[in-house]
Amino acid sequence: MYRTKLNIVELEQGDFHTLVNGRVAGRAVRMVLDTGASRSCMDMAYVAEMLPQLHTALHDGVTAGIGGDDFEVRTANIPDFHIGRLKLNCYETMALLDFSYINLAYQRLHRKPVQVILGNDFLVQHKAVIDYANKILLFEK
Repeated sequence: MYRTKLNIVELEQGDFHTLVNGRVAGRAVRMVLDTGASRSCMDMAYVAEMLPQLHTALHDGVTAGIGGDDFEVRTANIPDFHIGRLKLNCYETMALLDFSYINLAYQRLHRKPVQVILGNDFLVQHKAVIDYANKILLFEK
């Protein structure tokens, strides 16, 4: 069983996000833990800047989110993906999205940007347990 610390931040009064720190290709990333997201995703601009050699492909499946369904989704295999002591040599078919609207909101609230949304694909596959009382995410490999 793996465990990592959760950071629960109050963005505005009564409005919380749960954050997890991780690493992608040796670089620190901030992840939002999102139990409402069906798939994990990464900021397309971050990938373009920090992993420019990464091959991406246009996703041709059904995509929808709170913002609607009119957005481009690409996918990529993300190398060297870490959460706590868990290391995945390759996170396969991570969705890549435009996070500008998310990070603009974070900027307005004087928060650091996020690079990953950790969704249900990861949480289910790794049998995750979110322990809010102790601020810990427990999961299996």
